Amino acid sequence: MSARDTDARHDLPSRRGWSPAVIMLLGVAGMLDFIDRFVFSSANDAIKHDLHLSDATVGLLGGTAFALLYGVMIVPFALVSDRGFAARMASFGIALWSIATALMGRTHGIATMAATRVCVGLGQAAFSPSSSALNAAYSTPEKRSTSFAISYGVSYLGYVIGLAGGGYLVEHVGWRVTFAAVGLAGIPVAILLYVFVREPPMPPAEPEGGSWRALLANRPLRDLLLYGVTSQVVTYGITLWGVSFYMRSFGLTSGQAGAWFGIGIGIASVLGTFIGGPIADRVARHFGFGGAMRFAFWAYLISQPFQIVQVLTHSLNLSLTMLVLTTTLSALCTGPIYGAIPSVVPVHRRAAATGLYALLANAVGIGLGPPLFGWISDMLTPHFGADALRMSLLVAAILSFWPALHLFQLQRRFRE
Repeated sequence: MSARDTDARHDLPSRRGWSPAVIMLLGVAGMLDFIDRFVFSSANDAIKHDLHLSDATVGLLGGTAFALLYGVMIVPFALVSDRGFAARMASFGIALWSIATALMGRTHGIATMAATRVCVGLGQAAFSPSSSALNAAYSTPEKRSTSFAISYGVSYLGYVIGLAGGGYLVEHVGWRVTFAAVGLAGIPVAILLYVFVREPPMPPAEPEGGSWRALLANRPLRDLLLYGVTSQVVTYGITLWGVSFYMRSFGLTSGQAGAWFGIGIGIASVLGTFIGGPIADRVARHFGFGGAMRFAFWAYLISQPFQIVQVLTHSLNLSLTMLVLTTTLSALCTGPIYGAIPSVVPVHRRAAATGLYALLANAVGIGLGPPLFGWISDMLTPHFGADALRMSLLVAAILSFWPALHLFQLQRRFRE
């Protein structure tokens, strides 16, 4: 693709095709992103009982409050990043969400908790597009799936720490101390990124590629956007209710449920992502960019039936096995999908494209998924009792086939 070919000269990777130190630092920052985003899931039931809330209200705090300014500000932050401020914007975002997460432990009501959750979303809105722009700038198109896979693979360790470690801390020291501890951990990373990562050079903007109309007219990008929004509604719904599901359906404590769910989904995400990126790059060398997209489509599609078994079975061992299997397989497409976003647009629109993707995928996914499936759980409680959340997540598992349609359309566009 022309964007991939002409943009390579503006990147800053080393001779190996990517810059390990920068990519790893972005991965650690992304790991903290996931920790601060998903530690709330480990504390769902503790917050619910402490503040006397319904499932729907907890879903609103965990999802919609986060998405409020995230959705409003991510595109403006992306535009600033595209003007040569990506590294500084990423550093600012890490510092903001870290402080907000730490302050969440000091809240005593819905309003103050919602305010801190909004600030977490604001910080992550600054980080998301700028980090992807930096990742693309510090890797060549030939190594981009691998680069994004490594960065996101390290990031997914945040699942383990946020869910498993968070569940342990919530059970032993309480949710307030937990938020303070995980929040303050991000400050040193923000300082390191600000001091040591230099801004990539920005080429002159091309008039025909600089408008939002031109960006939205990009058909591969539209397919990616539709995949992102549909997949993340389901993913965030299942992830933010996963710990509560294992507590209610299998009688586990918050520490046990957080450990099993967090370790299962975290390790599987890391493993699948690390494996998928290099495979996608190898497939692309032999079959072109479309080959990498076909690999992503089949990896995602094959993973989804196992998710239905995960939520329906009454065997804890089988459910956890299916969790690991579906997460590993679906994570194979992480590197090629996230690497495709900056690869199908010009250099000076990378952060804007990533910001638009994050706006639709994360803001809508987090804002709609958790409260939607929390509301379904509340509605089904009179009929299913303790299994209401199980039935709600079954709806989510069935809906997870929808994103595969958009990946199918995407890979068809690149058939040679």
